[in-house]
Amino acid sequence: MYTRINHRVYALPTMLFLFLALLFVSAGIYLQKDEKSVRISKAQSVAEQVKISLEVFSTERVQAVHNLMLNWPTFEPNQVDWFNAQAMSLMGMQKGFSSLVFVDQDGIVQWVATPEQGIRKRIDNSLIGKPMSTLGLCIDELSESLDSALLYSEQTQHHYILIGRAISPQEPEHGYVIAGFDVQTILGVMLGELVGPQFNFELSSQGNVLFGSGKLVKDGTTVSLAPFPFIDRPVTLTMQSQLSPFNSGILVIAIGLLMSALVSYVFHKQLKGAVNLSDSQQRYLTASEASLDALLIYQPTEHDFSLVEANSYSKYLFRGACDVLGSMTLSEQTWYLGISDTFQRATKVAQSGVPYEAHIALDSQDISLEWIKVQVVKAGDNIAITVRDVTERFRAQQALKHSEERYRRLVDGMHRHFVYTKTAEHSFRYVSAGVEQILGYSPYDFCSYESRYVRQVPDETFEIRQTIARGEKPKPYFVHYVGKEGKSFIIEYSDTPILDEQSLLIAVEGIARDVTKEVALQEEVYFQANHDQLTGLLNRYAFDDQLRRILQETTNSGDDNKGESELLALDSISTFIENDYLHHHTHESVMCFIDMDRFKLVNDSCGHPAGDKLLKEISTIFRQYVNSNDLLARIGGDEFCMIFRNQSIEDVSKRLDKLLAAISSFRFVYDDKLFFVGASIGVIEINENTQSAEALIKAADNACYKAKHLGRNRYFICRENDSQMAIDDSDNQVLNALHQALQSDGFELYSQAILPLTVPSETQAAQLQHYEILLRLNDNDGGLISPGLFIPLAERHGLMNKVDLWVVDNTLKMLEQNPAHIDNVGKVAINLSGITLGDEMALHKITQRMQSSSVPAEKICFEITETTAVTNLSAAKRFISSLRDIGCSFALDDFGAGMSSFTYLKHLDVDYVKIDGSFVRNIVHDPIDHATVTAINNIAHSMGKQTVAEFVVDSATAEVLRELKVDYGQGFALDKPKPLAHRVQWRVKLAAV
Repeated sequence: MYTRINHRVYALPTMLFLFLALLFVSAGIYLQKDEKSVRISKAQSVAEQVKISLEVFSTERVQAVHNLMLNWPTFEPNQVDWFNAQAMSLMGMQKGFSSLVFVDQDGIVQWVATPEQGIRKRIDNSLIGKPMSTLGLCIDELSESLDSALLYSEQTQHHYILIGRAISPQEPEHGYVIAGFDVQTILGVMLGELVGPQFNFELSSQGNVLFGSGKLVKDGTTVSLAPFPFIDRPVTLTMQSQLSPFNSGILVIAIGLLMSALVSYVFHKQLKGAVNLSDSQQRYLTASEASLDALLIYQPTEHDFSLVEANSYSKYLFRGACDVLGSMTLSEQTWYLGISDTFQRATKVAQSGVPYEAHIALDSQDISLEWIKVQVVKAGDNIAITVRDVTERFRAQQALKHSEERYRRLVDGMHRHFVYTKTAEHSFRYVSAGVEQILGYSPYDFCSYESRYVRQVPDETFEIRQTIARGEKPKPYFVHYVGKEGKSFIIEYSDTPILDEQSLLIAVEGIARDVTKEVALQEEVYFQANHDQLTGLLNRYAFDDQLRRILQETTNSGDDNKGESELLALDSISTFIENDYLHHHTHESVMCFIDMDRFKLVNDSCGHPAGDKLLKEISTIFRQYVNSNDLLARIGGDEFCMIFRNQSIEDVSKRLDKLLAAISSFRFVYDDKLFFVGASIGVIEINENTQSAEALIKAADNACYKAKHLGRNRYFICRENDSQMAIDDSDNQVLNALHQALQSDGFELYSQAILPLTVPSETQAAQLQHYEILLRLNDNDGGLISPGLFIPLAERHGLMNKVDLWVVDNTLKMLEQNPAHIDNVGKVAINLSGITLGDEMALHKITQRMQSSSVPAEKICFEITETTAVTNLSAAKRFISSLRDIGCSFALDDFGAGMSSFTYLKHLDVDYVKIDGSFVRNIVHDPIDHATVTAINNIAHSMGKQTVAEFVVDSATAEVLRELKVDYGQGFALDKPKPLAHRVQWRVKLAAV
């Protein structure tokens, strides 16, 4: 019996499916046949229209060629001009011609007329003068019918039809006319307008496919017309209507089969449900017993409900009070458990049938439950109540809540930081309260209107979002905002992508911080690193970097111009255009090396403050003669450099004439003293032939010296053929004196005291002497040549290492000859140049001389400048290490002139840090200089190094340095330079500051 019922459950739905499927398949087949007939009819109709259009087009163009030959003048002095005028008029009125050619009676092409645009040309004026056979068509001069040819051009990838004949077979002396047609272009325009994209077609001639669209499918719906003439060539047109993307027959069959299966399946389920109802009830009882929820069935009694059935888990859940609760009604049970309100809810469920669900806290000593989940549903006339123990989950939720509260307190208390969460579309969903402390906006306002407050986003925003989309953490980035009070802020975001189990982005979280102050400080440091502290112009380091970039651009543009010149030179007609182009697209620039005249006189007469004031005023004049595209830098004490970009020597000369006139008329007044100043300028062109920045600066420097010795306050132009410009007479004299001094000890050693600032002035006399060795050069007239003249020459001609060795040797000799003086000496500072610092032989000689001397090595302190140490860092470290091993100490001179100082200071094992005088001289009046000296002094002390302040110009400066706890001072206010012989032979009584 059961087997028979089971067969019916499957057999009846199967029969229903087969019947419905047969019905829908029949309908689909009928629709497909009908659609095929419609497609054939459409293709036939459109094919006939295309044929008519092509025949009309062909007839009009062939007739036009006949008319041109019929109207050929018998007596025309210039047949080419007449033909060109008629051909251009014909092609203007009737489109489709690719060319019209006039061939004389000898078969030579005399003229080719082509349309101005729209047609790809196979035949052009390059064929003039060539035989007719080069056109691809040969014509019988006696035939009155048109000869034609179908040709394919590899160059244009198009087919062309040529037709032509003799203008008059009776008068062959008139020559021939040949017309060319670009088949692809003509058919593309005509068939594209007539046919449309819903048809596939193919137009062919004698086996050559002239034009086609789509792919013809061999399904019995193609229509082929009989061959018909097109521009005197037989063509065949095959057309097919495209199959609709929605095949109605297949669609009906598919939907019908789907519906048949669905109906049969529903019918099967109904039959099977009826059979399995009793099995379902049995499984339900089994499931309820295996459930981890207490399942209780109550039947209504008078004003109450009594328990009629309960699963086994309910006894476990209410263990300890199961026996007591089992004999109670529902109202008594809820009262016993302290949840009387639940009885009222159950009563409403029995009346309305609307389920009830709640989480309830229990406080009973008889059972261990703390939290339960109660569900009440109506089950026929009865009610079913399920109870689940959710104590552990609620405990976890409470712990999570407390953890979130602690986390929120921590996050909201972060200073200048806030935590955020963004959606996968990068819209803010949550920000902590820290955003209000920074920007002034509440978290809600920021999340809702964040885009309104943005001033600038990173340029690489797209790349950042792509990185996040890949699940990778991007680098921190900056976003600029305007705060609630109108101030600008910079926020640094650090995004972390949050991915789901399929590695898809669902959110972005991270920490943001306010970096406004840090960025401002970095910008200030960057400015200070690249600009002169006194004038605000570019400094030497920034200028060198910009100069190298300009040289690179000039070299690259020179290569480009060279290539352009070669291309333009190929055509002699373009000579004028070439010259004009290159003249207006020059990339040459001009560099000017400026050395102030009589600047030293101002410094010596009025002190360094006056010199600083003069440099500021002069730099203001310089600024008036450069524009935003030019460069202006201070590269030394009184040395400046200008670069006029994309200007010729002639243009710059005019500007320099005005600049020199302005400087000549400038009068500098300080302390009621009037000074006249000038400027000597070396001028050199920067072009693609410039070898290097060093060579350029050297040449410009030489030109500057040339201008100085030609009379000052003028400029001297260094031409390309002057790149090895001879040194002038004055330089030769100094250079000769320098060579003689090295051979015959023509130098004179001077010294200047370095006094302790932390020792009271009355006890300074009892301190060991600390002084720096200075150098002067004797001239032939018995005077002294300033180091400012012969030191640059020595550096330029590679003599500084010899000068340094002379100073070391003669200083030690002077000390060895005066042993009593050595006992009163604490340190003798000797300067070393950058050349010596990188010279292994010089290091070897100095080491040997120190080891053979009776002067204790700890008495000698070598000074190296910050610039040379940083430039030759590895050599400097090796040099310092070698001499420190024998007891010598080291000082880092001119510290702070380059903003790389702090980076390299910790890598150089020096004992003293000499603070650059450019910061010291104005420390009393300039808060920035004061802060800079304070920072250098503190950092040096933190590294265990002593500090020396240079250029102490007055007592006020010395007092400020004492307050800052700078260890030593050096300058005219403390001690003036004097011959070393005077210092070692007499004990100098140091003047109190």
